[in-house]
Amino acid sequence: MADMLKIGLIIAGMIVLLRLKVALSLTLFASALILGLLFRLPVDELIAGVRDAFLNTENLKLVLALQLVLLFSALLKENGSMGRAIQALSRVLRDARYTVAIIPAVVGLLPVVGGAMLSAPLVAEASDELHLTPERRTFLNYWFRHVWEFTLPTFPAVFLTAGISGVPIAELVTVGLPLTLAAVVSGVVFGFRGVKPFFGAGPAGTVRACVGRFVWSLLPFFIVILLTVAFDVHLVYPMAAVTAGIILFTRMPPAPLVRLARAHLSLELALLIWGIMLFKEILVRTGAMEHMAADLSARGIPVLALVVLVPAIIAFITGYTTAFVGLSFPVLTPFIERGEMSAFYVMLGLASGICAHMLSPMHACFVMTLEYYRAGMGRTYRLLFAPVGIIFITGIGVFLAGRLLFG
Repeated sequence: MADMLKIGLIIAGMIVLLRLKVALSLTLFASALILGLLFRLPVDELIAGVRDAFLNTENLKLVLALQLVLLFSALLKENGSMGRAIQALSRVLRDARYTVAIIPAVVGLLPVVGGAMLSAPLVAEASDELHLTPERRTFLNYWFRHVWEFTLPTFPAVFLTAGISGVPIAELVTVGLPLTLAAVVSGVVFGFRGVKPFFGAGPAGTVRACVGRFVWSLLPFFIVILLTVAFDVHLVYPMAAVTAGIILFTRMPPAPLVRLARAHLSLELALLIWGIMLFKEILVRTGAMEHMAADLSARGIPVLALVVLVPAIIAFITGYTTAFVGLSFPVLTPFIERGEMSAFYVMLGLASGICAHMLSPMHACFVMTLEYYRAGMGRTYRLLFAPVGIIFITGIGVFLAGRLLFG
């Protein structure tokens, strides 16, 4: 229980610092160091955690990849490709609201950390006529980017959960389908509430021609997706290749390139990523999550409560689906009854974890999208609470339906 109190103090401190308008990156750095002190992490372990968070190859590649995304999107906007792509798509869909929702949903098929940054510039371009607030843009881009996490087997949350729990992926996907449907419907209802439709011009030529123009205008972007998904290449490599290719193909002079880099590259975004990674690294080294999960299960708490609480707590604190799946389901699996209801228990744990993950201030996509649109965290949270609640209620409803069917 002492570990839970310490974690509670850390979360409370983070909330206070954010309310005092302290930069999120500084809040994360301070919280990580205080976390290490509270858990009496040896100085050499603390130093090693800081070193690994900042110099780990994967973390460096992620920071570089996201900076390249910013420059890449600026180049596409500068040469007009982004505008032409949005115009072509809007001529097919007509209503700008559909365009704004579909873009992050399509990009969301790419299961990479911080993937919301790929769609953020496109959503910004597509939503100009709708006159959305920064918070509304943040919600729409962030929400529709994640509607697939409950069901797509290419997402770590699904295939890792299935592998650890022993529930077949097909069963987990089937019982999780209502969660994705609930995510799409609630995103549309709450994301576009009060937003007037904007109908653009009809297709200039055939629909097929418009789709062709859309794909051709964003061909570098689709090359990135193809290389990342189909060939399992880290995002940084195709991003570097296509960004360099655009610069060479358009023969961009150094002066405008430097201007774009100064305007769009973000030190704060890099610090945010390092802050998240540092907090995660220190958290892992303390062993707090394993102790807390074991403590909850040892106290005789009902299995259903454990299935809901353990993934949610770990997901909210870490902000990573792989973290909450990897830390919670090995603890939960022995308590989950075998048989036809096992998939429903696992689905509920997954739903609870992802809901908490969507509300976590440690979630990379969330903090980066807030930073990109310069949105207020508090006002964005107010948009998130209701749809997240609907997903969780849907998960409970599916679980109860399973109880009725299978006893």
